[in-house]
Amino acid sequence: MAAVGLIALSGPVTGVAAAVTATRTALPAAPAPAAALPRPVTVLAVPPAAPAVVPPVDTVAIPRPRRIEVAVRPGVPHGVAPELRVPEAPCGGYANPRRIVPGVVPGVASATVSWQADGHAGVRGYRVQAVGQRLVTGLQPDPPVQLAAQPADCAPVTVAFAGLASGVPYVFWLEEEVLDTRGVPRWVQVGTSAPVVIG
Repeated sequence: MAAVGLIALSGPVTGVAAAVTATRTALPAAPAPAAALPRPVTVLAVPPAAPAVVPPVDTVAIPRPRRIEVAVRPGVPHGVAPELRVPEAPCGGYANPRRIVPGVVPGVASATVSWQADGHAGVRGYRVQAVGQRLVTGLQPDPPVQLAAQPADCAPVTVAFAGLASGVPYVFWLEEEVLDTRGVPRWVQVGTSAPVVIG
């Protein structure tokens, strides 16, 4: 190519074109430098995630209903609650502390109070007080009192009050005379009535 350029510059273009013949010369192959060649590419493949371990269905423990055995007392039908009855004790069988509710029948300026005798051996007698529920000015008067002895058997005990104020409600306190641990008698309140209006 350099020779062709020199000839072209030294003469007319038309003359040179007729004298030049094109020839093809093979150039010797030169090895390419190693840096110019592409390097082999290493592809790192990400391993796939391991699948979740799912237990087989036939190995899952499924709770199953079980029979429950319940011990029932002999003589009690299944599903029926036993009926409990407190046997009646002689003379009322009052609890400890004893509790007696006296009955009251009001009359004209009077009242009749009765109750079942207490069967405890330590009871010596009874005292009933008629406590008026209407307050008065100053000191309250002492309530009327009735005494009754302990009967020999389980009999009802009755006391009567007279001279009560008509139209006034009264509450009747019932006390028992008993002996303490030193043998000294004392009064113990064992019951009260509901308020009763005297006629």
